[in-house]
Amino acid sequence: MHEYFHTRFGFCLWDIGALIALVLMVVVLVVHIVRQKKRESDFEDELSAKMAEQTEGSKPKK
Repeated sequence: MHEYFHTRFGFCLWDIGALIALVLMVVVLVVHIVRQKKRESDFEDELSAKMAEQTEGSKPKK
């Protein structure tokens, strides 16, 4: 009989679960980074638009 009956393909069943959890965490991290960059870009666009409005409003009209 096999001494280590809980292994398949050189992996313990716990290793396979941990690998799946690691892959899921990496996917979540990548999605978070992409969304955060989009939020930062949107914020910078909104901020520059507000700054442009402010500078237009502070200029004396002729």
